[in-house]
Amino acid sequence: MEAYCKRTEQDFISIEKPLADPVQYTKLVIGNIMATRGYDQVTFVDCDVLIALDCPNIAKSCEDDFDFLAFDEGIYLDRKKGLADLAETYGFLPGFKPSFYYNTGVFVMKKGAIGALSQPPMGLFPNHFAEQTWLNLQLHLWSTATASLDPAFNCMTSVEEHFGLNRYKDANVIHYAGQSADLDKLAVQIETDLKKLEEEIR
Repeated sequence: MEAYCKRTEQDFISIEKPLADPVQYTKLVIGNIMATRGYDQVTFVDCDVLIALDCPNIAKSCEDDFDFLAFDEGIYLDRKKGLADLAETYGFLPGFKPSFYYNTGVFVMKKGAIGALSQPPMGLFPNHFAEQTWLNLQLHLWSTATASLDPAFNCMTSVEEHFGLNRYKDANVIHYAGQSADLDKLAVQIETDLKKLEEEIR
């Protein structure tokens, strides 16, 4: 991650201390970081990702105008019902029909998306794919200008299977979503993937 930031001339900031439970809600602090440090744009990656050494600038991978750029996993995974159910629970727009469902393990956001980082009511942090469904709800609520990231920049196992990608040849970012239950096994997998990526001349 640090090598990627250095190569693309971006500051590297690691959020080391969990600020919420579930811990994934800690990423909502990004709005504060942007405001206090004067950033117009931030690229976020979960700690369970591996960035290829030749990965281009993620933020420049999309030509569309956007305030929030992420991979829309809702195009092939049934996530929208859970999003609609959460919206109903919180009284959000009767009849609400989600138009997207982004994976929040890798994303780029600009200042225009800060509102979508709004926190849930105190003590009521929904745990539906951690913070992911809540954040998608907020993106809808704030009418955030979104764009879909190429799956090569968020290559999960399900992405490989659905799009027929080869993580060693096609992926710019490998995302080990849902594999953190056995950290020792995950560490071995990451080490294996890292070696294969280094061997692959692309």
